[in-house]
Amino acid sequence: MIVQGSVLISAHFMPKNDSAQPDSWHVLTIALPLTEDAFDLGAGLTIRRLLRPLSTFDLAAAGAVGLREWAVLEPLAASATAEIVSPTRAATLPGYDALNKCWLASALLVIRGFARHLCPVVSAYSWNFIAGHQSETSDSFRQQIAEEGVKSAVYHPRSSLPPFQGGILDYHLQLLAPKEVRTIPFDSSEAQWFSLHLEKFNQLAAKDERFRFALEACVDWRYAKDRRAAISRLWAGIESLFGISSELVYRISLLASTVVAPRGLERLTAFQRLKKLYGIRSKAVHGEPLADDVLSLGLRESFELLRTLLLDAVERGQLRDDADYHSELLC
Repeated sequence: MIVQGSVLISAHFMPKNDSAQPDSWHVLTIALPLTEDAFDLGAGLTIRRLLRPLSTFDLAAAGAVGLREWAVLEPLAASATAEIVSPTRAATLPGYDALNKCWLASALLVIRGFARHLCPVVSAYSWNFIAGHQSETSDSFRQQIAEEGVKSAVYHPRSSLPPFQGGILDYHLQLLAPKEVRTIPFDSSEAQWFSLHLEKFNQLAAKDERFRFALEACVDWRYAKDRRAAISRLWAGIESLFGISSELVYRISLLASTVVAPRGLERLTAFQRLKKLYGIRSKAVHGEPLADDVLSLGLRESFELLRTLLLDAVERGQLRDDADYHSELLC
């Protein structure tokens, strides 16, 4: 993490060739289809559909004007679906800055269940300007060849993109994502939920260290090299939300069950299930033998538990304290 004043900023969302702040940041989003062209997410953020496919040739055109790492994005180009747009003038303190509000939106997508998406690169101008650029300017390119020759058209194109400002952010080619993550398109009901909760989510992530640690765990477990490491990372996040240092199995299972299930038999069942899940966690972390299906179950349920706990905090605007848990348990 990088600290700027009172604002904690994810180092992943700092572009490598960062210079003067543009009017807006446009973060390319992979594998997140939208049901409409654009949605207001709240807190100044918008998510927009890419209106044309992003090709390797479009990336190369951006590379010619400053996107030095364009070639590493080539495997992701065909899956690019949208961009998250954050105006720099809309960013307010305390909280995350304009670019890292895009990281917050991406993180909130993960805890809403959209865990297969990525946000690998940022631009100071819209990716809709880049996507389809080469096909759109092909006639101009051919005309320039005819009028000025191939050398002039290749090295001094009339229709090149503006100078590129931005760069690689959080780049990964592989994800450990359970099969049960949401694959439906992002729709207006999700956008309304985001608009209602995004600003308090921003404040909570900026101010509460335990919440922020758990949030980062809920996002970056997907980049772990194997399921055991992923389960360990998820449980580091889960344990941070409770601040418990003794009787972990019983107390975490008991307190978490008050969040994930209503009173009665359903909560008792949840308590027993969470105790078993902690047992899987312990075996995974300590390298004990576990069948593949048990590891997969542990990964899926650990992620579901952490994202449920985080969503509960987001909707409440704060983490639960002892009084909240005592009320659930004793009243």
